[in-house]
Amino acid sequence: MSWHSDDMSVPQPRPADAWEDDDALAADLTRAVRDGETAERIRSAAVTAFHAHRGMLALRDELATDLLLLTLVHDSCTAAGVAAVRDRSGQPSRTLVFEGDGVGVEIEVTDVAVEGQLIPARRGRVVLRRPDGDVAAVDTDEVGYFRLENRPDGPVRLVCQSADGTCVTEWLPW
Repeated sequence: MSWHSDDMSVPQPRPADAWEDDDALAADLTRAVRDGETAERIRSAAVTAFHAHRGMLALRDELATDLLLLTLVHDSCTAAGVAAVRDRSGQPSRTLVFEGDGVGVEIEVTDVAVEGQLIPARRGRVVLRRPDGDVAAVDTDEVGYFRLENRPDGPVRLVCQSADGTCVTEWLPW
């Protein structure tokens, strides 16, 4: 199929090097501007990008300046030679350890709850968060222990807040 730069009708497939010619580029741009559907898609994309940018700015304002990402350093589901772990509930469990710059959180995930401890031990607040919002939150005791009576599906992370700052775990596909 051949392409003629003076053909302003139906768009045709273009080879990768078609815009090396300024006349071909100008013809394509002219056709795109005349095409109401293309212009509407461009306007819609611009509005979406504007709102996404405003949303990111709002989220940035909510984040603490000392936010620290905790990295998963142990997952009992992937550990070689998994040893038996005593589980009071009788349900299958998963043990996860997250660490970062002198702080961390150790958790045990069962079918019905997430419980764990902030390391080093301290009072704080732990929030279970999905990409679409917070699912549950609880205050820790003086040794950093917490229990969230919830185990949502999909990607989740823990947001751990204390007087020392805020840290978040990596996203996990529970």
